[in-house]
Amino acid sequence: MKIAKYLLAALVILMIAACASGPRVTVQILEEKGTINGIAQPDWVRTYVQYGVTRLQAQSEFRDMYCIVGEETGTNRQFVLAWADNFSAQQRIGAMLRTTIASEYNARVQGASQSAGITGAAGMESTYSQEIESVINTIVNVSYSGALRVGDWWILSRRYDLDDPEIYTDSYTAYVLYTIPKAELNRQVARVLETSVSMDSALYEVTIELARQLLLDGAVDLGAE
Repeated sequence: MKIAKYLLAALVILMIAACASGPRVTVQILEEKGTINGIAQPDWVRTYVQYGVTRLQAQSEFRDMYCIVGEETGTNRQFVLAWADNFSAQQRIGAMLRTTIASEYNARVQGASQSAGITGAAGMESTYSQEIESVINTIVNVSYSGALRVGDWWILSRRYDLDDPEIYTDSYTAYVLYTIPKAELNRQVARVLETSVSMDSALYEVTIELARQLLLDGAVDLGAE
């Protein structure tokens, strides 16, 4: 037991030494979209960069909205700004729906499998998984309306070693924010769900229940991470 304690203590010391001997990296903002005109960085950019989209969406001004944020980083300014100009919320909405709808389905399938018992669970999940993928593909390929572009921003930052400031990399990052009312997107997704499976499908009851809950305000959060 004593040997194990000594080994553990030695490992901790090595880890601390490795961290201490590594480069001390920091990031400095050199310029951003509002620098020339003296415009402050928007609150939504600061919140998203520091805490992510979940925290952004929790702010009072976005509480009834889904926030769709596009982000692109590169060393070529023109490329990054062109990307921001051409960014569309549709692709990001599709990715968001793929993740959240799959999660909702999986939770319901697990519950149904447990109710069916261990012997029938494997076959049931296999049957469900094929149909779930089919439904999700249908959902993400639909063009959803109602998304509004709130704004965009770009930042030129320098990442360098505090011990050797001459070693650094500069890069541009563009951020684009779209919002869409939760009730509006929920309604559109529910409508797609209702028509995506037939009544004889093994997934029918689960799908109709999910669609019903989407229509209930706050019952299902499509923007949850």
